[in-house]
Amino acid sequence: MNFSFIELFSIFGGYLGLILLLIISNKLKGKPIVKFSLAMFLLIGSAIVIIGTITFSGNAKYFPHLFRLDSPLHYLFGPVCFFYTLASFKPDFRFRYVQLLNLLPFLINLIELMPFYFSSASAKTEYYNTLIETGSLIMPLHSVLKAIAALVYLVLQFYVFYKYKPSDILKNKYQLTLVSWFSVFLFGQTVLIVGLLVNVASGFKLFSDPYRYTVFIETLYLYCTTIALMFYPELLYGKTTDEKIHEISQKEKYSHSKLTDEEKIYILNDLTAYLKGESKPFLNPALSLAEVARILKVSPQQLSQVVNEKTNLNFTNYINTYRIDRAKEIILAADFNKLTIDSIAEMAGFQSKSPFYSAFKKHVKMTPREFLLMRNSKS
Repeated sequence: MNFSFIELFSIFGGYLGLILLLIISNKLKGKPIVKFSLAMFLLIGSAIVIIGTITFSGNAKYFPHLFRLDSPLHYLFGPVCFFYTLASFKPDFRFRYVQLLNLLPFLINLIELMPFYFSSASAKTEYYNTLIETGSLIMPLHSVLKAIAALVYLVLQFYVFYKYKPSDILKNKYQLTLVSWFSVFLFGQTVLIVGLLVNVASGFKLFSDPYRYTVFIETLYLYCTTIALMFYPELLYGKTTDEKIHEISQKEKYSHSKLTDEEKIYILNDLTAYLKGESKPFLNPALSLAEVARILKVSPQQLSQVVNEKTNLNFTNYINTYRIDRAKEIILAADFNKLTIDSIAEMAGFQSKSPFYSAFKKHVKMTPREFLLMRNSKS
């Protein structure tokens, strides 16, 4: 068997997609319906790429029973892309039995080719060699139908994308990442489908064999998906907030914890009592999780779990809520104008002005100056 560099590039991309499928299914966390939809996309895409490359490279004669197995799968490419987009952007999306109707073109083509699939290896090899000699492996009618079907599903994806796309993407890094990824995802399909439609309109003169073009674009898809998930695994959560991702990930992180709910409440009450004590320990800028856990006689992991699950904040942000309350008291005091921002930050338990500003804006939704102006307007 001989493969060109481009063919080896495609074969490797197909196997990479299958490896990514296993990683998503067994290792990565995320929203189940998004993971399942993407897994189906990877499975269909990888099968098309691997079988397609073996076919157009001339090596199907060594694997005659693989020939034409990918033909029905092309009818599934549009649906799996559509369901992946829908699962990622529509929060309440669920699969329904009626959606199985999307499998009809696949099933029809599968039934149509069934006699060929059950034919002998020698008959398949002879038929394959004849097609290779003519220079085209395509089935013209199905090529047209597949291009039209892919266009319909692409239009549906654009509809879902623009209907459910988050409106605050510039304020939310995660949402910006999700929208950017799907812009690439939809652009790739557009390039693929426009090329196929132009080829059909030209009487199959643009690409004498669109097999190679289709497989090459889908190979790039698999590489892009791998790179995207390598750097942004949170894409598997679909459209959701940073806080929701944090909440889900924390539940997964502490799924093996033996703490009961009563014990968690007890630890949180002890923590609250300690922080509200006369010594006001939160005013110490160096206050650490380990130190507080030692005082409360629990492990740092247990204390971190309780704070995360009961307040939806990490330890530092939770302590900062007490510091911000203290800062607000200072700002609202009559002699506030005698103090600098650095002084207020230090008096509230912050190490410097910068983390004070960030924490204040995060918890109060305004800067200390805006809070002061609001206070003065009410005076």
